[in-house]
Amino acid sequence: MIKHVKLLLFDIGGVFIQLSGVEQMLAWTQGLHSEEELWNLWLHSHAVKAFETGRIAPHDFARTFIQEFSLPVDTPTFLTAFASWTTLPYPGFHEVMTAINGTYLTASLSNTNELHWHHLCSQVKIDRLFHHNFPSHKLGLMKPDTASFSHVLDTLGVSADETLFFDDTPVNITAARSLGIHAHQVCGVDHLQQTLKELDIL
Repeated sequence: MIKHVKLLLFDIGGVFIQLSGVEQMLAWTQGLHSEEELWNLWLHSHAVKAFETGRIAPHDFARTFIQEFSLPVDTPTFLTAFASWTTLPYPGFHEVMTAINGTYLTASLSNTNELHWHHLCSQVKIDRLFHHNFPSHKLGLMKPDTASFSHVLDTLGVSADETLFFDDTPVNITAARSLGIHAHQVCGVDHLQQTLKELDIL
């Protein structure tokens, strides 16, 4: 148990929301890339970074992304499929957050774009799980940029040593720890719940 914990900071995709879209991308690229290669291309995509930091509009993102990945679809088809890729929550996510929101300050810090964020808020009510939300398209910054973590801490007036961070991506964990944040890699709500119990948060 870390003493004097004030803030519980959470990633969303891969922790509360099941990541999808891989099967669709594999079908569109007709086996040209493996799942690992697609993920790596996604992480280094200029179109993705621009969209998830709020610098381009959805249709501009779609056109650029389709060209970047040589996808055999038009813009409307892509956007319809893309918007549905992050709307399936892991079971039990409401119960976990209800159990801790009365004791700790909670916030989300997620790499997400305006389309996915809109769907997550309207269909899953994800924004209501936390006291504060810092989606990257509004922040203008993406993890693992340490400036995104610093912005959250400065905005909420909490120190790194008073913060627990949970994310499913190793590079984000490393970035958080470089600032002195107590970071834990978790995949899915069951893993999150187990980790929270081990930390005496639950």
